[in-house]
Amino acid sequence: MFNISRFWNKTNLLNLTLIPLSYIYYFIYSIYRILKQEKKLSIPVICIGNLTLGGAGKTPVTIKLRQMISKKFKNTFVLTRGYGGRLKGPKIVSKNSKYIDVGDESLIHYLHGNTCVSKNKISGAELCVSNKAEIILMDDGLQSIDIKKNLRIIIIDGEYEFGNNLLFPAGPLRQSVPSTYHNTDIAVIIGDFRKEFIKSLRYKKIFFATKKIKIKCKNKNLYAFSGLGNNLNFYNSLKKKYNYKIVKFKEFKDHHSYKDSEIGEMISEANKFGLQLVCTEKDYVKINKKLRGKIYPVKMEIEFLDEKEIYKKILQILAN
Repeated sequence: MFNISRFWNKTNLLNLTLIPLSYIYYFIYSIYRILKQEKKLSIPVICIGNLTLGGAGKTPVTIKLRQMISKKFKNTFVLTRGYGGRLKGPKIVSKNSKYIDVGDESLIHYLHGNTCVSKNKISGAELCVSNKAEIILMDDGLQSIDIKKNLRIIIIDGEYEFGNNLLFPAGPLRQSVPSTYHNTDIAVIIGDFRKEFIKSLRYKKIFFATKKIKIKCKNKNLYAFSGLGNNLNFYNSLKKKYNYKIVKFKEFKDHHSYKDSEIGEMISEANKFGLQLVCTEKDYVKINKKLRGKIYPVKMEIEFLDEKEIYKKILQILAN
């Protein structure tokens, strides 16, 4: 399967031929930022986004931040576009919501608290406010001009970094790295990183975090699969888990909608070779409930190296 994240990881001849299209993309994006205006809400908004296309860890970081700030803001809402869902919204996610309507990430957020899905972020934010939200956490939207953000947090995968450092479609960047320095309050780097990379960054404040995965299965021989923006992230996280062996790994495209036949085939293959089938929570919520009993969801959690300090910094910025 062609992996777009790996294609953008290094510069090659095909990347270079796409650079003229990158200039067109950047021009359109610049015009968009000039013409659009942000709407200020009556409550604070924290935006958690990334610079690259694909997964960098926004969702688990958002979940962790919700847990942290709920100490001060009791009625916290997560606002997400609901990528992959067919509903435009705005809609408050409930126990009866289905991923085909609201998207997979929305269902994950719902497990941790109030969640609103809306393609139009202003409409979604207004619905959160009408439901007495005290603060909104936006999962993605760092590049969008819609709601006034009181705090902008950029998430960086320490291993992938910025790929080949080229703008889309020649590379994974949604905007140039220097353009993010002045409008980013906090940068969070997840996982391993190079010291040279850190020294090259000019963000106002940088914090570090690690991924912590939880698997409850007793069988140490795994058949893992995932449909993420960067499947290699999941693979590497599993590989580092003590005493687990990934015998087989299958990749799907981001937000893949699983057919019963696909899951059934993997279950049969896992049984044949005595393997335990595992996947991410994001994949798990999209699997037919009748087939979930044969699969273990791997829970991904974020741990900040200095949780007290980042919490203090967040409250300090919100107070200004």
